[in-house]
Amino acid sequence: MPALYASSSRLVLSLFLVGMAAPALAASFTVPPAAGQQSVSGSDTGTIDEGATLAGGGSSAIQWSAAATANPGVVIINNGTITSNTRTIDTASNVTGAFTLTNNGSIISKDDAFRINGALANGTVTITNSGTISSQTGQGFDFDKATATTAKVSVDNSGTISSAGSDAIRLGGGTIDITNSGTIETTSSGKRAIKFDTAANFDTLQSFTLTNKLGGVVAGTDDGIKISSTVGSTAAPVIKIDNAGTIKSTIDGQGIDLGGIYSTAATITITNRSTGLITAADNDGIQGTNGLTIDNYGTISSYYAAGTADTQNNSAIKVDGDDIAKAITITVNNYEGGLISGAYHGIKGSGASDTLIVTNSGTIEGRNGSGVNSNGTGTLTNYGTITGTYDPAASFGDGDGVDFDHAGTVYNYGTIKGLGSKGIKPGEEKPSTSEGIAIGGGTIVNGDATHTSALISGANNGILADDSNSGDAYAAMSVTNYGTIQGLDGYGIRYVNSGVDSSKSLTIVNYGTISGTTYAVEMGGGNDLFVYHTGSKVTGIVDAEGGTDTLQLGALGDNVTFDASLIGDAATYRHFERVTAEAQTQTTLTGTSTFAGDLVFDQSALALDNASLAKASLILSGNETNAGVLTGNGTLGSLAASGTVFLSPGTSAAPYGTLAVTGNATLAGTYLVDVAQNGKTDLITVGGTATIAEGAQVAMYGALAWSRIYTIVSSDTQVSGTFAGLTVANPINYLFVTPELSYDDTRVTLALERTGVAFASYALTRNQLSVAGALERIGGSDKARSSTLYGDFATQVAGDNPSLALAQLSGDIHATLPGQIATENMLVNDLILGRLRQADYAGAKGSTAALGAGGPARAYAEPSSPGASAFKAIKAPTDAPVWTGWAQGYGQWLSTDSNGNAAAADTNLGGVLLGGDVSLANTVFGLAAGYSSASTSTDFASADTETWRIAAYGGARFDAIKLRAGASYGWSSIDTSRFVALTGEAPRASYDGTAGNLFAEAGYTVALGGVAFEPFAGIGWTSVNLGSFAETNAPVAGLASEGTSFDTAYTTLGLRLATTFAVGSGIAVTPHASAGWRHAFGDVVPEAAVAFVNTGTVFGVEGLPIAQDSLVGSLGIDLAFATGVTLTLAYDGMAGDGASYNAGKAALAVKF
Repeated sequence: MPALYASSSRLVLSLFLVGMAAPALAASFTVPPAAGQQSVSGSDTGTIDEGATLAGGGSSAIQWSAAATANPGVVIINNGTITSNTRTIDTASNVTGAFTLTNNGSIISKDDAFRINGALANGTVTITNSGTISSQTGQGFDFDKATATTAKVSVDNSGTISSAGSDAIRLGGGTIDITNSGTIETTSSGKRAIKFDTAANFDTLQSFTLTNKLGGVVAGTDDGIKISSTVGSTAAPVIKIDNAGTIKSTIDGQGIDLGGIYSTAATITITNRSTGLITAADNDGIQGTNGLTIDNYGTISSYYAAGTADTQNNSAIKVDGDDIAKAITITVNNYEGGLISGAYHGIKGSGASDTLIVTNSGTIEGRNGSGVNSNGTGTLTNYGTITGTYDPAASFGDGDGVDFDHAGTVYNYGTIKGLGSKGIKPGEEKPSTSEGIAIGGGTIVNGDATHTSALISGANNGILADDSNSGDAYAAMSVTNYGTIQGLDGYGIRYVNSGVDSSKSLTIVNYGTISGTTYAVEMGGGNDLFVYHTGSKVTGIVDAEGGTDTLQLGALGDNVTFDASLIGDAATYRHFERVTAEAQTQTTLTGTSTFAGDLVFDQSALALDNASLAKASLILSGNETNAGVLTGNGTLGSLAASGTVFLSPGTSAAPYGTLAVTGNATLAGTYLVDVAQNGKTDLITVGGTATIAEGAQVAMYGALAWSRIYTIVSSDTQVSGTFAGLTVANPINYLFVTPELSYDDTRVTLALERTGVAFASYALTRNQLSVAGALERIGGSDKARSSTLYGDFATQVAGDNPSLALAQLSGDIHATLPGQIATENMLVNDLILGRLRQADYAGAKGSTAALGAGGPARAYAEPSSPGASAFKAIKAPTDAPVWTGWAQGYGQWLSTDSNGNAAAADTNLGGVLLGGDVSLANTVFGLAAGYSSASTSTDFASADTETWRIAAYGGARFDAIKLRAGASYGWSSIDTSRFVALTGEAPRASYDGTAGNLFAEAGYTVALGGVAFEPFAGIGWTSVNLGSFAETNAPVAGLASEGTSFDTAYTTLGLRLATTFAVGSGIAVTPHASAGWRHAFGDVVPEAAVAFVNTGTVFGVEGLPIAQDSLVGSLGIDLAFATGVTLTLAYDGMAGDGASYNAGKAALAVKF
């Protein structure tokens, strides 16, 4: 083998010496000792030792001449220097297999440092460079012809790959992977660091991956990187550029130029790490193509050459679909910390059909233009800062934060600012303005509930929607604002729309602040919508301009309070034709407004908080699922209610309210009426015609007062129609009345009205029936509503006792009292007759003397009787008149049962009579006076009666026949007190009365053995007259009377008997008794005519009757002592016809 090697070397040398050209033989080599061109293939290896040089001279230093094996293939390791005056490393056109180059030294070439001169089908080239690979006139790497889809090229550069006369690297097809932490550059004017030079190569490219690590530099005088395709390419390679170092153009190209890629099927990604810089000195930082995705964490920038401020249009990122006659869509994600800064625009879509999809959490700026600008459309989501301004060095600068010429979508949660503009754009007449967002329509969302600091700000306008030349916007637009939108010298939002195209309109939903210098919003001539939310604010005018425009208050389920004074043609919100609310919202309006349009509230609730919209027309509607509701206090121009609606003046805190309608009103649904017994009520007043829709209902809440008529609807013109029904919440079960609606020409009223139940249906007695009739007479008069008494009775409810109320109202005690007084008079009459009887038997002998027992105590003694013969008698003169003074105390307990009409009564009285008389022969005449005090009580009434009386009496004896007679007159003072539960009153009255009495009796004396008998017959007459009175302490249930009288006569037939006998030593005992039948005739039932002081209504009432037939009797005993002292104890009683009394008498006589 060494001999062969030497022989070969000699052959080569001899050929060189004679000037003949011959190919090198493929073989492994080491330099030194090897020198000159080396040809490799198969599994050859080549090593250039450190300090050694392999020089190719006029040929390539290393020629890959034939196929290499797949593994390991050809391996070249350079630790020294490889040079050539042509290409340093070159290949045959049909090489395949693996070729690995590790360069730790220098590879220097006149032409290409390394060329692949064929398709490299199934070939793999792997280059690891930590040294220098350079070319003076060619490329560092010329792999343009390595176009096979199966070709693979891998470069790992930590050194320098450069060209001084062309592109640093040219690439072909297949799979290409470059990792760079060193420098890849060209210093030749107009050349690229990395270039796909032949457009057709794109069609065989499978993937291209560039990983430019920290410290890595890819620099071209033209583009840093350029990739292009044929016009008709449909190839779908995967292209990934991952940069943590620097990719740049140093003179006039793009940092990365992908603008020549026509295929829309490629997958292209550029990732610029936080340490990464992609920049251009005088062009775009990146020119993209369709489908490109850029993820930026570092800096992408562009600049311009000195003196070109007016002509440059260098954006940090740019696409131009017009260049390739295709619509381009790219995606740019600028992450936190990322900066995209363009000398012109930050991100630019130049084609009229281009689409930018941008998500920003970092900073995007256009230093003489927009932060994001598309001549087509775009979708922007911003969490960072986007600004556009003007370059002071330029004569024109249009500094918008975002500029989409056509309709676009912007979601801003950060800051978008147009910082200013300068000059007039070439081809236009008006100075440019600076907008936060300039757009042709679409969707803008500024913030959300958690991003309320979101800002869209323009040095002139916050948002301007037009055709980029002050004409109509291209499309409809919606703006939702949670943050701030401000125009510092113009409009907050301006939408240019002449109204010619009905599809164009502006919708604004404002939760935040919108401000402008004069106009916050100018909405254009379409049918626009502005949605106001509680807490939002506008500074300046919101002008809806032409069309049919709507101001919506809140969204679904909201609770909104709005000052209506802000609506009107001279107010903040101008030229709106409608004010609306969405379903299930609660809207409260305050203030006074000149708004003359429609208030449209469907399936929502409107509350007027003392609001006045006297020119507005409310259209209120609802359904069974979501009703329409109108509440509060305020004024409307007109009202048209329909469907399921509720009308409820007032509030929960102040439930009694008034809704005023200056024009016509149609009332439908349910009118919820709050009423109170103090007269407060809800009210709907209508200046025009009040029309009650068919089926409309009234629902009443609260309780009505009988005394009041509640007007719930009033019209200055006419009330048309009637409510279909009245329901009552928590109804009161009245016995006699019920709430009812009434109508006249101009009013609907609500009041308690009588049902068909008569008061008399609860009357159980004649007195109650009389009272019921009186009350009914009140009800039939004009005093019915004003009568508290009538109202109290009529409004009794289930569980009350109208019968008891009628009984208590009757005041029957006033009718009962005459009978009670008459009964007392009869007792007093009997007492006086008892004195006459005593006088008749004062001188009697034998047993008849006992009939004189039981009389009053006398001051002078009678002749002694045989039974008292043991006692020393003091004889009175017998021929001269006998003067006798006497006294009688008495008590009576009268109980009268109810007769089924008047209430039962008990009368307890006590009294005393004092008298004196003279007896002469067979006659006696005397006078008496007395005082009594009586207390009468019934179930709910009482009376105290004090009576003073005088009497004259006389009698005559004709043997056994005795005649007695008398007359008396009394003056009574009466105080009554009653209780009426119905009214809670205790009526009181004080009045006077008189009573006259005539009475007579005839008796016949019979003695049988030791017992004396006196049959007797009596007759009497009593007349009681009570004066007028008016009860006090009871303005409602009190009674008045002009007085009453009671006259009755009575007869008595009876028998008295008595006897005397001695007991012990010196005591004479005289028991005595009587029994009789008394019959009254004439007035038996006392009556009184009384009237209610509340109304003056008169009715009659009956008292308890006196007993018409009764049994009267007495039982007593006299005890006469030898000392001259006589003690008399007696009981009188009466029983008959439900009345009875018990009376007691006591007398103590002392003889002297």
